[in-house]
Amino acid sequence: MILVTVGTHNQGFDRLVQAADELAAELDERVIIQRGSSTYRPKHAEYFDFATSQRMVELTQAARIIVMHAAAGAIITALRQGKPLVVVPRLKQFGEVVDDHQQQLATALQARGQAVVVTEPSISTLFSVLVQSTYEYKASTSTMLINALRGQLNAWNVSAMSIMSKS
Repeated sequence: MILVTVGTHNQGFDRLVQAADELAAELDERVIIQRGSSTYRPKHAEYFDFATSQRMVELTQAARIIVMHAAAGAIITALRQGKPLVVVPRLKQFGEVVDDHQQQLATALQARGQAVVVTEPSISTLFSVLVQSTYEYKASTSTMLINALRGQLNAWNVSAMSIMSKS
């Protein structure tokens, strides 16, 4: 399942909601959109306006990948769940926020390798980053697992050497 979330901001985020809905029509995967104050009503995806923080955590846990606006709280929730993130910052030029702080946060997340950023949401941009994010997340997870296993093996080797030297 792909979760798309735009938060509780009082300004809508129709660019993302509409693009995600159009993408849902092309996918063979469940898409759930939290549309907040947006005026666009999805035709192809499941949607709701607002939910409790507990419900958002549940949806985040169930999601394969999350497409979201660049709000710190939502990002922290997704990162805690270890989910791959596609971040679409709200932009001042479209009347989605009062300043471009979301762009700054999104850029910082991407620079740290914690998210992929899309500034122009469309079927093609979202599709390509969903594929890219899924691949990169699996690769980084595999690398983290390999590194953790190597570390544990090294620790066991050090312990074994220590025990052998005492005998």
